[in-house]
Amino acid sequence: MKKTNPVVFTKIGRQAVNTVRFAEIVQVFVRHGFKDLIQRSGLHKGLPGKLLHGLRLVNAPVGEAATLGARLRNALTDLGPSFIKLGQVLSTRPDLVGHRIAQELVALRDDVDPLPFSEMRPILESELGGGVEDHFSSFDETPIASASLSQVYRARLHSGEDVVVKIQRPEIERLIESDISLLVTLAEWVHDYQKDKGVFDFPGIVEEFARSIRRELNFQIEASVAEQFAHNFEEEEQILIPAVFREYSGRRVLTLQWMDGIPIDRIDAYEQRNSDPGEIARQGCNTLCKMIFEDRLFHADPHPGNIFLLQDNRIAFLDLGMAGHLEESDVQALLALFSAMFQGDAHQCVEAVQHLTSGMLPEDSESLAHEISEFIAFEAPVVINRGEVAQGLDLAVQIMRRHKLELAPRFSLLLKSLVTIETVGKSLDPDLDMLPIIRPHVERLFLARLKPRNILHEMQAHADGYIQLSRHAPVDLAHLLKQMRSGKLTFNIHHEHLENLAQTIDRSSKRNAVSIVIASLVVGSSLLTAAGAPYARFGSIGFLVAGVLGLTLIVSIVWKGNRS
Repeated sequence: MKKTNPVVFTKIGRQAVNTVRFAEIVQVFVRHGFKDLIQRSGLHKGLPGKLLHGLRLVNAPVGEAATLGARLRNALTDLGPSFIKLGQVLSTRPDLVGHRIAQELVALRDDVDPLPFSEMRPILESELGGGVEDHFSSFDETPIASASLSQVYRARLHSGEDVVVKIQRPEIERLIESDISLLVTLAEWVHDYQKDKGVFDFPGIVEEFARSIRRELNFQIEASVAEQFAHNFEEEEQILIPAVFREYSGRRVLTLQWMDGIPIDRIDAYEQRNSDPGEIARQGCNTLCKMIFEDRLFHADPHPGNIFLLQDNRIAFLDLGMAGHLEESDVQALLALFSAMFQGDAHQCVEAVQHLTSGMLPEDSESLAHEISEFIAFEAPVVINRGEVAQGLDLAVQIMRRHKLELAPRFSLLLKSLVTIETVGKSLDPDLDMLPIIRPHVERLFLARLKPRNILHEMQAHADGYIQLSRHAPVDLAHLLKQMRSGKLTFNIHHEHLENLAQTIDRSSKRNAVSIVIASLVVGSSLLTAAGAPYARFGSIGFLVAGVLGLTLIVSIVWKGNRS
């Protein structure tokens, strides 16, 4: 009996699952009024198109009347955890989806109905080894929070410490990987269809999302990040980071110190906790600035649910799985941008803005420089005088988007973090001014750059680069001269869309060849027919062949014309 190849079976099964999931995704998006998006993306053509027409999804009603951002948020919520997380990633990319849609997606929440503890227990016991009672003296089986990826419980260790235990939902990783596989396929399809038509790098967006959610699924990474945050704030008495209990944590379980606090937007409880909303607003914003400019590791989602008010104006930062990291050069670019905004230097602002992009160059540098000059002259002073620094950065991002410049992912997280903390701060203190908070950090770093030790370090870094260049230059030059002497010097030139030109020329030459053959058959057949019997029969055959070839050529030309 012939054995079935398990690899082939797995691939077929995966394709079947992807097909079913694809139909479900399309159905949800059409229900929320995205029929036009499906048609513009090209998913109504080819194999996906046959599936859509077969299921009668393309001609479905356009759905409820709502803003584009609200409809997208509702559709992503209906599709489950993978797409909720995708929406959260897109909420950090106003340069891609636009400011209004990004603002709608910020409100995306992944609160879901909790699973019974009987389904979560096997994961907890598998990760820690042994029963729940072996590790905890008490364990409340009712979750205090339930999200799409995990559920959070309160417990107490045998040593007496109160803790929170975060447990990953069963089978969630398999579901996420399945959706990622489908998203990769769809992104590549849309990318191929929209060549030369769109400016979005859909495969890149999916890759960024996959990297982000896979990191979030590994609780060991979150534990390491939390420990780094705790180290950065170990000398700050007013800022607390929950301690990690490594011996009670694993890849799918994370045990942290319990923080007896409330979300910082609970204004009614401030008096009871001997705290001042204005002080907390300034403290939260100042803490984020320290994370960005000094530590270069920042909390990427500082909404009220992730910042707890404790006692006596002390706050704790929670849920550190979503964090951003900056390089030293990134901080220097931010310094240049803030300095340009403060001093009204348009040229410096243009250079700083280009550093924030993903290595892309503007199509029209002069137009970009002109628009930024106007921004510096008119909008920037008004925004800065109101102390709305994050709004100033957001306006700069909108300029980038108009010039089809894509913000680098790390700066997207940074922008979201600054906008969020400023919004939270103003909800606590409407008179909050970010400028006096952020300016000392900028000035301190500028002064630090002028210290002899830092100048020497920078000179050494440049010197190392020149030394490396001097080492490689003679060898590279000798190799170049050798290639020139031997006549083997070649140049590789890549020109965008040149492949399309080559295909067009090739197609045209084939059609010309067929046309010549048809003409030859017609002329030859005419001569044979004129010669009379017995050659007239061959002439008829020649006319028939010429007719078939001519009809095929006409159909080919018309078909290609309709497709283009």
